[in-house]
Formats: sequence, structure tokens, C-alpha cells
Amino acid sequence: MPGRLAILALMVACRSSAPGVDASDQPRMRPAEQGASSAVYFTLRNPGTEPLVLYDAEIDVAGNTTIHRSMDANGMASMVREDTVVVAPGTSVRFAERGLHLMATGLRAALVAGDTVVVRLLIRPARIDTLRVPVIE
Repeated sequence: MPGRLAILALMVACRSSAPGVDASDQPRMRPAEQGASSAVYFTLRNPGTEPLVLYDAEIDVAGNTTIHRSMDANGMASMVREDTVVVAPGTSVRFAERGLHLMATGLRAALVAGDTVVVRLLIRPARIDTLRVPVIE
């Protein structure tokens, strides 16, 4: 774990100043009970000239955070884990219900409407975007 913290510290020091989250699609998280799971939705945009790669995320109240994609196959809903999400230059990727989302599991506290959680998006190259995400019904 100390190695990961050192890498995170280096990434924060090298963080790009370019915006990464589109304010026109307000980030939000669903309410949930302590110990349960919830999801985070937002739009990640890349105004730069190089691809951005979201490879991980951390949520302050979650025991674990993963990138998931919801899918429908033959009337059956399912989720699959995504290792990375690539955002091409000049484009955006929407994280929304029934699509890509951040899955927060093992919540260490109940989330109620009006709360705010801290989400850190770990993005290559060497960048962390920190979001303050409201909990909304």
C-alpha cells in the first residue's frame, strides 16, 4: 500500500489543470444504507489532444470502487466490470443509469439525500480529478 500512496502523491503533483468532468451533467450518487452498494453518475470529457484513460476510482465512503457497465441481454439485466474507460480527444463518455457507472460497495456510512461524497478519478496520463458528488434521490 505505501507504494500506491507514493504513486497517488506523484499523480496529484503532476495533475493536469484541464477540466475532466462536464458540469452540464451534474455528478450524482444514489442514497443507500450502510454496508450496501450505490452508484455514481457523471460525464467525463476530454478537451485535450491526447486520450484519457480512467483506470480506477476511489470513493471516500466505499470499501471498494469499481467501474461497471450495465447491460441487457435477452431481457436479463447484468453488470460487467470494466478495467478502463478511454475518452478520445475532444469527446466525452457519459456514466449513467443502465450504462457505465462507478459502483461503490461496502459503504462505511449510510448515504442520504443532501450528503456529499468525495470521488477521486484516477486517469492516465498521471492525473487525479477530485469530485464532490451530491447524494440525490
